[in-house]
Amino acid sequence: MAERQPSKLHVASSNLVSRSIDPAGGPDALRLAALRLRTALDRTIRPTPGLADDVEALSAAYRAGTPPTLAHGFVHDERTAAAYAAARMPATFAAVGRALLEGARAMPGEAPRSLLDIGAGTGAATWAAGAIWPGLETVTLVDREPAMLLLGRRIAAAGAAEGPLASADWRLGTAGTAGADLPGADLVVAGYVLGELDDSSRSRLVETAWAATRGALVIVEPGSPAGFARILAAREGLIAAGAAIVAPCPGNVPCPVRGPAWCHFLARLDRSPLQRRAKGAERSWEDEPFSYVVASRAPGRPAPRVVLGRPRHRPGRVVLRVCTADGLAEPTISRRHGAAWQVARDLEWGDRVGSAVANRLAAFPGVDTPAET
Repeated sequence: MAERQPSKLHVASSNLVSRSIDPAGGPDALRLAALRLRTALDRTIRPTPGLADDVEALSAAYRAGTPPTLAHGFVHDERTAAAYAAARMPATFAAVGRALLEGARAMPGEAPRSLLDIGAGTGAATWAAGAIWPGLETVTLVDREPAMLLLGRRIAAAGAAEGPLASADWRLGTAGTAGADLPGADLVVAGYVLGELDDSSRSRLVETAWAATRGALVIVEPGSPAGFARILAAREGLIAAGAAIVAPCPGNVPCPVRGPAWCHFLARLDRSPLQRRAKGAERSWEDEPFSYVVASRAPGRPAPRVVLGRPRHRPGRVVLRVCTADGLAEPTISRRHGAAWQVARDLEWGDRVGSAVANRLAAFPGVDTPAET
């Protein structure tokens, strides 16, 4: 089936079951924040002739899949910071925004007042968190690269007249080192950070981040096999530390997804003219693959979720791949399943399935066995 090309940012599904438990700042708030970010980037980043070359060099470094060999990161000066913001900040915002939104759905009673953004870069995660939880009052962004913090402040000033970014504390620091001192916060986010660290530094960062967490910790990595492996390691460490896993997984059970498969999701976003020029891209949109985990100090509402790709639609039925507390299930929901069918046919990759389909899963394998057509 041909893929639909969107006319606006898609950072969350359109599933009505999920919408029924959206927080006050839901998908619509994220879309508005994405537009504000787009405007702020246009006001801040100059599309110089060398921008595309800088973006390509930065992308090649990220694609290599190995931590930077120098003391500084892949982004280390004004030019590389601008390349990152133009090419990667919108996609990071979209992916982290969706992960945060799913965390909010799993913890409907939570209303964090403070945020710690670890490895904040130019502040994409904070832009997203402020849209979902507009009641945030105290925001601390920590990054090891002065150029990122400086540019992040400029972008915030260009597009955030009010809200948490207007009075944010931008700090120079490295969270993956021994003895790193981070302020405690209700919500802690580490987006696209672990891939720039070696194994021991990753473990320390997760430990330090969890120690600073008063409510929930959200970790996001690229939706690649290597990114998912880092999320799995973080998840296992957090469970050992006593955390409750509330998203995307159904609980503190062993993850059933193992190689060669990997668990990841997509955040679709519009590309601005600046982003298209920076990436040398013709297509007006892109899908950002990401893997994530949300860990909480208090139990949340984990639920079965569509994983490992889009549902497969057949005439009169839909085949789902769902992660449940009992492992992966692959039921076929047909018209004869009534309410479950009404919900299942609108489910998208990454959606929580809701009670109607969950009831059918409870009877699995009594649901129809998938058949090839």
